[in-house]
Amino acid sequence: MPERIMPGLGLRAFYDPGQRNWGTSLSEDLRRLSVMVQARAASRSTPLPVTGSTGQILIVPAGAATNPGALALWDGETGAEAWVFLPPQDGWQVWITDEARSARFAGGAWVEVPRPGIVTIRTLTATAHVLELIDLGAILETIGASPVTVTIPSEASVAFEIGTLINITQVGSGVATITAGAGVSLNGVVAGSVALDGPWSGAALSKRGADAWVIQGALAGAVA
Repeated sequence: MPERIMPGLGLRAFYDPGQRNWGTSLSEDLRRLSVMVQARAASRSTPLPVTGSTGQILIVPAGAATNPGALALWDGETGAEAWVFLPPQDGWQVWITDEARSARFAGGAWVEVPRPGIVTIRTLTATAHVLELIDLGAILETIGASPVTVTIPSEASVAFEIGTLINITQVGSGVATITAGAGVSLNGVVAGSVALDGPWSGAALSKRGADAWVIQGALAGAVA
């Protein structure tokens, strides 16, 4: 029976009898299992040191020049240790020790796994923001005196699941406006666009169907 790649972690199995170097493949796969079962990493923001410590596991920071986002483990025979990199797959989940929370790899990035009752607060510093997967379950705060437009993208652009909830709060004096992108319906307002009702007002966006969203909250515009 010829060797083949197994589903999931991509482990190799069913070696041919007497297959050369099968022991090396098996050792590499056991190392992958050792990292991924009850996976944990010390940090995802700490730059990778030139020399690691025994058993050290880190996630390479997103802005790194090489292997961004990869799981890096310090491993090897005594005196010949080196960083070994495991490219993540969508759905991998890792406990981040220095953040005391889990992160999941999705859409090419590590995103926080929501904890019951605790949400991420993201500050929007630009005057235009198109919702992205990292906004899922978060509170988006607009700041400053300049108007800010938050656009809901089409499902084809960003595949939010039905039931997605995103909150938006206007902190600064700049008017925050929520608008539906091309092909998106925003229920609860006229003409698919609405401003919030001044500083410290807010609204909740929820996705109820394919390219169909609902907005509820302190809205300045006319409601449908």
